[in-house]
Amino acid sequence: MTWLKTLFFISVLILVFLFAALAVNQQQVALSFVGWQTPFTLSIFWWLFMALLLGILLGWLYNLMRHLPLRLQVRKLKKSLAAAERALAENASLPATAANPHSRGED
Repeated sequence: MTWLKTLFFISVLILVFLFAALAVNQQQVALSFVGWQTPFTLSIFWWLFMALLLGILLGWLYNLMRHLPLRLQVRKLKKSLAAAERALAENASLPATAANPHSRGED
């Protein structure tokens, strides 16, 4: 239940921050880059908000591309480990002479 209160508190803080940023950054601007300019104007808040969302999306995609092969490798290694553990358990359950057919029983 405490995690729900924490989530609610963080959500309220984010909403308050967004509304404060929206109230402060109301100046309308057009985005310009190397001679190119957007044909429309938006408030500074919306430009910054879109940049934030684009950064979050690109970071998530980079993280996915970076970690997906590693996750697949871990899954493959876990399957291999499980198979090895099963084989070890089967060998441990066999009698000593059946597990090692090369032993003659003489010492």
